[in-house]
This record gives sequence, structure tokens and C-alpha cells, in this order.
Amino acid sequence: MKGKTIVTLLALVILMSGTLLGCASPAPMAPPGEVPIVSDYPDLKPVADFVGEENLSVLHLLGFKASERAISKLGFERGDPNILALTDAGYIAEIGDYTTEKALDGIMMTAGTSRGRGNLVNVHKPYNSPLWFAFFDKKSKDCVYLEADSRVIEDYLNREKTDRDTALTDFMELKDNEIFTRVTKENIDADKLLNNPEAWQEKMVAKVFGGNEFSLFTISNLWAMGLPNDFLKVAELHDHICPGLTSGYLIAEYVKENLPTPDPRNEYTVIAIPPWCKDDALIQIFETNVGHKRLYVKHLTKEQMGQLPEDAKNVANIFIRWPEGAEKGDGIVVAFDWDKAYEGSGTSPKDLKSFDTYKWWWVRLKMDIWMMDYLDKPEELISTIKTFTVNSEELENLKAAGVNPLVELGIMP
Repeated sequence: MKGKTIVTLLALVILMSGTLLGCASPAPMAPPGEVPIVSDYPDLKPVADFVGEENLSVLHLLGFKASERAISKLGFERGDPNILALTDAGYIAEIGDYTTEKALDGIMMTAGTSRGRGNLVNVHKPYNSPLWFAFFDKKSKDCVYLEADSRVIEDYLNREKTDRDTALTDFMELKDNEIFTRVTKENIDADKLLNNPEAWQEKMVAKVFGGNEFSLFTISNLWAMGLPNDFLKVAELHDHICPGLTSGYLIAEYVKENLPTPDPRNEYTVIAIPPWCKDDALIQIFETNVGHKRLYVKHLTKEQMGQLPEDAKNVANIFIRWPEGAEKGDGIVVAFDWDKAYEGSGTSPKDLKSFDTYKWWWVRLKMDIWMMDYLDKPEELISTIKTFTVNSEELENLKAAGVNPLVELGIMP
């Protein structure tokens, strides 16, 4: 009896000693494949919850780090509606053999910007463009630009394939200057740019935003003015906003009213003559792309432009509507009033090609802002030159190579 008591007492002493000395049972190990990185970096939790902690990638962390740096520099909180995020991640910038769309999740869940909120713009760049992020504050007009170091990101993505846990942990320990080749903060208020263009021209030449200056200050300033979401999507494809792109948006709005169809992709044939930025807007809004055989592009030489009659000198597009089952199509030839646009905005066409000075971007930005007032009244800048009907043979002829449709329609000699 005495022996049993001694054994019991010894057991109690050992148990109490372990508790007092902090020798409690070890925490359970994370299941294989899961990364306990959120416990070390709790701010990652929104991203991890969204994609699943087991799916976290270096690219998610890159979007997180870019957003965190912007939050620090601009002083905003997650979900601030005054913040616009812009990036070429996933559309279609690549790093080596890796696509970059996962970085978008990191931005959305850290900065709280999204397509649904209308404050996340996925800017179209070529596949080999540097991966970059920008954050614009509508109130202050400050913009933070971050450009990723592709070599560093590719190295960690390669490591992620074989040792993900270590790759993610090591990546989170990197400093910003080890991840980004450029981190810049500039004020891009349109009024300041227009009133002091020489100062900003120096920044353009220095490429303070990695060569994306025009894209960022046009999209950001017009977004701050209340750019419609469909126009924002047009700007994504075109990479920036310019008067030519806005003219395309106005043409689309005009055609919706003057040659409406419930099925633009299948019922419209569009002939761009001559082509300019406007046609990217038409592709985005009507889905009348070249691949669908709904857009045909025809250039006019300088001599041909000189032969256009006065009422057709601003010709832009030919639209033919052919409803399903119809025997004929009807169409309109539309023009954009450049004269009114230049006069109204106080600009000159000769400045458009002054690429050795500030004037090339100054005139575009000034016209961009002036044209915003016409987005809901396109008829003040768009007009119909001619209406017509065609049969199937005539339509094929208008589309054919070597045929000038303006001659065929009797608009020019």
C-alpha cells in the first residue's frame, strides 16, 4: 500500500514539474503540404483564406507585398474606394515560363480593390513586359508604382516547385528593394501636369513609372472623374486613354442608338476606314473582332485622304447590320468631328506628333478631359455621312482586299 502511494506521488510530481517548466505536449504538426506561414505573418490571412493556405504561391505574396508597400506610402486602409489599383499581372505579362495572374488575388485581398468595386484595372501589355503594380489615390492624386525584379521572382518560383514551404518563408523575409527594381511615388494630378508640363516632361523622359507614365496618368485621372466601367474595360485593352479611343467609345454609343441590334457580334460588319485607336473600343464593346470576321481594316493614303469631300474628311467607320434571315443589310458611314474636338479643348492637331516635347501627351490629356463631358451625348461629335443598303454580293465586295468601300458607296471619287 505504501509503495503504491509513493508511485502515485512520484507521478504527480513529474506531471507538475513538466507543467511548471513549460514542458507541455508539443503543438500538433501542420499536415503535409500546408504552410504555417500565416501564423508568422497574420496579415496574410485574407489572401490565404481566399485561395487556401495550401495553395499560396510566391505570386500571391508578391501581390501582397506590393499592396502593403502602397498602403504604407499612401496611407489608406484595405477597401478604401478612393484607391485605384492598376497592374499588368496576368494580362498577359509573364515571368520566364510562369504566368502572373495569381498576383491579382494578392492585390484584391490585401488592398481591397476589385473589378466589382470598379477600382482594379488589368492593363494590357505584351507577354514580355515587366510585371508592375500601381496604386492611385483619388483624393491626393498620388500614385505609387512598383516594378518587380523578374529574375528574383523567377528564382523563387523555381524553388517553389521543389520546396514550397522554404521558398515562401524566405520570400516573405526579403526586403522591398530585393523584390522591386523600382518603387516610385509621384503626384499625377491632371491640373498640375497640364499647368506645369515641362516639369512632368522630365519625369516622362526619366521613365519614373517604367515607361507606363501615359497609361497611368490618363486612366487614373479619368477614373477619378467618374469613368464608366465599360470605358474602363476599353482602356484595359488599349493600355491608355487618348482622344482616339474616346472617339471610338462615342461612335459605339452613337451606333447603339442609330443602328441598333440585339446581336452585334453576329449582325454587325465593321469596316475601319481609316483605322485609329477608336477600333479597339468597338472590338471591346461590340465583340466585332478580326478573328470573328466582323472587323475589316482599310488604310487611306495621304493622297486618298486629300480626295475626301469636305463632309467626309473626318470619316471613321462603316457599319453594316445584317439581321439573321434578312435578304439585305443596311448600313451607315459615320464620322468624328475632330475640328470641334480641337477647338473645344483648346488644342491643335499639329501638337499630336510633337514627341520630342511635352506637347504630344499634353494635348491628349487635355482633350481626354474635355471629351468626358460628351460621353452621354455622342451625337454632338459623331454624325452620319451616309445611309445605304447592300445585298450579299455587294457586302462581300466592300470587305474585299483592294476595294475602297468609300468609292463603292459613292462617298469619294
